[in-house]
Amino acid sequence: MESLRVMDAGVAPCSDGSMQLGDNLQENENMGDELLEDLDSYLEDINDRLTISRMVSDSIIRGMVNAVKEDADEKIAQKELEVAGLKDILHLYHMDADKNEFLGSSSSCHESKIPSHCRMYCNFSDAFVENDNMRESLGSLRNAAKDQFKMLKKEIDRLREVSSIRKISSGSELLGLGGILQDKVSERWTDVDIMLESLKATTDNVYNWMEDTLQLSKASLCAWQLEQEFQADIEGMVIKNCIQSLQEEYEERLWDQNAQFCGKESVNWHEKIKEISSLRQELDAISKSLSVYEFGQLTSLGSLGSVEEWSNDKWADNFHRKVLGKQVSSSTLVWEGNGKHQDANANMPENSDPGYLMHMERDKLISEMATMRRNHEHKVQEMTEANFSLKRELLKLLEKGPSLPLKKDKEFDMLKKKIPHFISKLDDILVENQKLHAFNENAENLGSLKDRMESLLSENRQLKDSLSDKKKEVNFLSSQVSDAEDKMSQQLLIEADLLHAIEDGHIKDSISEEVYKCVLRELLCQIKCGTEESDLQCNMMQEIFKLVFKEAVYISEPAGKNEIDDSDMESIIMQALGGIIFREVLKDAEEKVITENTLRVSLEVEALEKEEELRLVALEMERLKQEIHSLVASVDGKEKLMQETTAALAKEKEQFELASQQQQILFSDKSKPSNVLKGNLAQALEKIAQYKEGVCKLNQKLDAVTQEKQKALSLFKVKEREHQKQMESIVVFVQGFFKSVAVFENRVTENISNTSLRLEKLISESHLLIPNANVLQSTGLLYKQRLERRCSDLEKAEAEVDLLGDEVGALLSLLEKIYIALDHYSPILQHYPGITEILKLVKRELSGESTKAV
Repeated sequence: MESLRVMDAGVAPCSDGSMQLGDNLQENENMGDELLEDLDSYLEDINDRLTISRMVSDSIIRGMVNAVKEDADEKIAQKELEVAGLKDILHLYHMDADKNEFLGSSSSCHESKIPSHCRMYCNFSDAFVENDNMRESLGSLRNAAKDQFKMLKKEIDRLREVSSIRKISSGSELLGLGGILQDKVSERWTDVDIMLESLKATTDNVYNWMEDTLQLSKASLCAWQLEQEFQADIEGMVIKNCIQSLQEEYEERLWDQNAQFCGKESVNWHEKIKEISSLRQELDAISKSLSVYEFGQLTSLGSLGSVEEWSNDKWADNFHRKVLGKQVSSSTLVWEGNGKHQDANANMPENSDPGYLMHMERDKLISEMATMRRNHEHKVQEMTEANFSLKRELLKLLEKGPSLPLKKDKEFDMLKKKIPHFISKLDDILVENQKLHAFNENAENLGSLKDRMESLLSENRQLKDSLSDKKKEVNFLSSQVSDAEDKMSQQLLIEADLLHAIEDGHIKDSISEEVYKCVLRELLCQIKCGTEESDLQCNMMQEIFKLVFKEAVYISEPAGKNEIDDSDMESIIMQALGGIIFREVLKDAEEKVITENTLRVSLEVEALEKEEELRLVALEMERLKQEIHSLVASVDGKEKLMQETTAALAKEKEQFELASQQQQILFSDKSKPSNVLKGNLAQALEKIAQYKEGVCKLNQKLDAVTQEKQKALSLFKVKEREHQKQMESIVVFVQGFFKSVAVFENRVTENISNTSLRLEKLISESHLLIPNANVLQSTGLLYKQRLERRCSDLEKAEAEVDLLGDEVGALLSLLEKIYIALDHYSPILQHYPGITEILKLVKRELSGESTKAV
């Protein structure tokens, strides 16, 4: 009973220590739960924000792409309509040209050219892409039209000469009617010339308009190409974002797998593998020793108990050393009192991985801890029951004696069966270690792939930057070209303005020169007058002072001798006053002279400046005179040419007169076929009237076509302005969007940096808490070992007490049997008083034990 009280007293501080450890562990668990909740909420917030930003950016980019695509489709449809209209106009133009074939040579040439043009304009959609070829073909067509006009003019001149010759040959035969017809024919020929010139001007306008339309189509094609490039850039950005998101998801999955395989970073896998290999070697040694022990026998119970105690102490010390060296609870081994051992990792649940527990939620973690606690208690109970059952078997073996080797053989057989199972489990762990090495190699490969992806992304960024720089250069060059065109037009205007300004400058220079001369003359006259006035004033002052002194001297002579001193004093005072006044007058005169000199110097400087300006103007005038002389020389040269041309014209006139005389002779000789020629002329006049009607119709058609084209051009310009406004609004929107995206990226980077700082702080705090947790685990394991040892000691004491109780019961039963036997022989033993007293004492003891038992 006293030993039991001592054990209870020893267990009480252990229970207090376990309560304190439980409180500390609960506080650490609460802190860990709070940290996990904060981390989970923070990561969920980051994921939500990232998903929202991705959705917003994707929706905005899709809207921009759709808007650009719709604009491009509208422009393409408009251009296709314009191309169809141009095709129709060109077809009508060529049809009208076929109808106007009134000359054989021109008709043959034109017929030879029409099929090629028709073929060219039938394939207008292909030629629209090749704008340069179209322009070249238009230039060739224009040259061909010019040649045709020249040929037509030559034919008309030839017909005019023939008609004039015939009129001259008819001579005096047709004086009245011939003169009237001649006047009408000349008027008609002038009308034909005017109509021909107007037709030529209209064709030139049509060609100019065609060139303008080609230039506009080229500009629209360039704009469409830029839109396509912009659309391709947007599509590239979208594809890049998609690839980047897929890459991030793939990296997250790989890192999750890595975390699942590798667990927490604090676990030292190499040391654990070494420990497992050493355990496997120990198990091999134990299996060999068991195979050796199988052929031996135990000599005595004392030796068996000593061997058990030695094995318990040895394996407990080994276990304590391993726990303190590694500080990892998952690698501990539970050793039993009879020398048997089991692997704790085989009996622990799969969820005991600390990395897995760190990623669990609070409720799941609490439930998992409760299940682990129940499992542990259940295992402890099973171990205690097994220990009691083994002790009972041991006592039975001790009682039986000879059956002990057989029981030991069974135990050895069970150990033999269990040891290969443990060895196979350790082999599986080693195989998993090999897989872990392979996974580490995969992780290294993943790192190399990640570096390669980063290099590719950097190259892509560089290419994108270079492409944007090229685009900027192209835009800059186009702006420079437009600026150069504007400057050229401005220079032309400036040159015209300069010509007018030069003429105005000549007039201004002449006027200013005369004005400056007049001003200089007046200034010189004013300066002379000022100097003369100052000289006169000085002379007048000197004369006044002289008269004053003379009067003073004349007054002082008839005075008495008594008044000499006063007169002297007055004269001295007057002289002093006169000197002072004279000095002041001189100072004023000097100041006036100085001011006049400064004015004169400034006027001289201005005069010099004006002279220099006049000299420059004179140089310009000389240069202009030289230019005028050169122009006069050129005019003289032109006059000489005119004289030469007049001389040549006079010679030609003489030749023409001779030719006219010859024509009159020929006309007198050929007066008979004049009637035939008149009929031909009437027919020609009818044809000319028909041609006039056709030309009028063509002019009306051309006017209608030009009006339609002007309307189309005005509409096209309006649409172009609207499109420019839309593009400007889109550019403004895109710039605002990029600014908002940049602001959002800055916010996200700031949030990520803040979160990374918080995570680093949490990691540092967790690293600080890890050694405390390890120390607490080690202390808990030590307390657990002590508790197990004391429980084993208590169990041993209980077993010893049970054994002693059994021995006492056996002795009491034996004593009772002895008492019954002696009581049976009590009549005989009454003669021995000492024996009767012993029997009474035994009876009293037996009666006391029975009452206690009751």
